Amino acid sequence: MNLTCFVKKEGTQYASLCVELDVASCGDTEEEAVNGLKDAIETYLEFMRDEGRDNEIYRPVPMNELKDFLFTDPERKKYTIKAIPLELEYA
Repeated sequence: MNLTCFVKKEGTQYASLCVELDVASCGDTEEEAVNGLKDAIETYLEFMRDEGRDNEIYRPVPMNELKDFLFTDPERKKYTIKAIPLELEYA
């Protein structure tokens, strides 16, 4: 499963977001934010499959929410935002 994820620094923490699933996490470091996102995605996938909602798994982040995540303030040029490929193997 290939997913598109963004990571950005917000104050003293890092926020991460999976665009295709509308799942997010955060952490004190970029690594913690990404690992938390992986855990959150796995939990989300397990829940959706357990509930028999496989056909509802993909639910992209609404564009207005994605813009809010990416561009939170007028001084947004100061922030570095990374798009990272995230591969998960999930049975």
